[in-house]
Amino acid sequence: MRKLFYSAIVFLISFLSIAQSYSGKETDNYSGITSLSFNPANLADSRFKTDINLFQVTSTTSNDYYAFNFSELFNDASGISFEESGMRFPSQNNNVYQNLDVLGPSFLFNLSDKHSLAISTRVRGYLNLREVNGNLFETLQDGDILNKDFNIDMENFNGTAHAWAEAGLTYGFVVMNKKNHFLKAGVTAKYLLGAGGFFINSNSINGSYDSVAETISANGDLSYAAANSTDEDDDFDFGNGSSSIGGDIGLIYEYRPELKKDRKLDSLALRGHNQYRLKLGLSITDIGSITYQDVNIDTYSVSGTVSASDFDEDFEQGLEDNYSFISNTQDVTVQLPTALRYAIDLRVDRNIYIAATGAVGLNASTDPYSNNQLNYTTIVPRYESRLFTLYTNISFVEYADMTWGAGLRFGPLSFGSGSILSNLISEDSQAADFYIGLKIPFHHRLKSKKKKNKFKELI
Repeated sequence: MRKLFYSAIVFLISFLSIAQSYSGKETDNYSGITSLSFNPANLADSRFKTDINLFQVTSTTSNDYYAFNFSELFNDASGISFEESGMRFPSQNNNVYQNLDVLGPSFLFNLSDKHSLAISTRVRGYLNLREVNGNLFETLQDGDILNKDFNIDMENFNGTAHAWAEAGLTYGFVVMNKKNHFLKAGVTAKYLLGAGGFFINSNSINGSYDSVAETISANGDLSYAAANSTDEDDDFDFGNGSSSIGGDIGLIYEYRPELKKDRKLDSLALRGHNQYRLKLGLSITDIGSITYQDVNIDTYSVSGTVSASDFDEDFEQGLEDNYSFISNTQDVTVQLPTALRYAIDLRVDRNIYIAATGAVGLNASTDPYSNNQLNYTTIVPRYESRLFTLYTNISFVEYADMTWGAGLRFGPLSFGSGSILSNLISEDSQAADFYIGLKIPFHHRLKSKKKKNKFKELI
């Protein structure tokens, strides 16, 4: 049951990793409730009376080991070979990152002009593989590997796969609305339900394979643990014994020079319009952790020379048969992928904007019981209106260098790709993605023609 469950987690993350979360779509002022995961302050003074999300799938994949030529996929999908069309960039410290974020039924609404609430549901999964010896992995892919000698050298390797669900309550409010300056804040409280995780860690493993004797000589350490949510009958029970509290917090400042030209126009009476010339946002997301009780942690002392055939059928059994190990049962606390997020948005003309947005992971990459947010910076020029938003993005992504994509929001539907354009022209793409979402928006009314004309004169 345990092996099947964790295989399902990794498969689910991998299958949906063709979506992404660095496209810059959150800069759209009409993205509504979907933007709260980047900064909960987006809730206050939004363009919506109510925004109901039906679904949105967002995810990311990035690595510095494998790249693929997607132009061949578009030219001849039937004859494509991922093995032959891919390029590898092995090193002593390759990394793999994947995440999945499914925003389920969610909605926002206004309590008053200055106060708003939102309720959201999400299912998420993260996979981090850090400091993987890509050279060793490349060697092991050789079909004739058992007839060749090779060395084993791995330092500070660790991996974390974790899945969980969230129910969030977001409160957004206006802090200051004075002359040309507008400040709003938001906070999200999350009820977390752990689904489970798999963790592996090695400080060092060094050794060699002897092809003549077919033996492995190695020294080092290896530990792994599996945490799951099951009941007494070993049946899956989401959140069983692994619930917790987490949260996000954020601020957004807007510079609104237009309003000083007409004091009769109250900025809160123009909620159907964007009113800023410059907007700055800062937030910390995914504060918190989930603790799993009574997790079994196996730590192996890898030492000596053993037969390679002992690992042919069952790697775990091979470890147990050949190396001494200590098995401990203890509570394991898994850190959420805490991140600092930032956004700068400049209004160039009435419907033309250019933004820069990004994230910096705050967790230590050496901790096997934590996930790490992918570091990225995205430049996003866009055309934005109530009916639709069209944008293109250039993203500088950790492990995958630069990606170029585009996206569209048309009424309730949004879709796009943060890397489709770069994939069309590049022969070594290290990211492949798309996203899609559907919602039911209820915008604030545009004011009477008299007031609308006044507002147009200001911009």
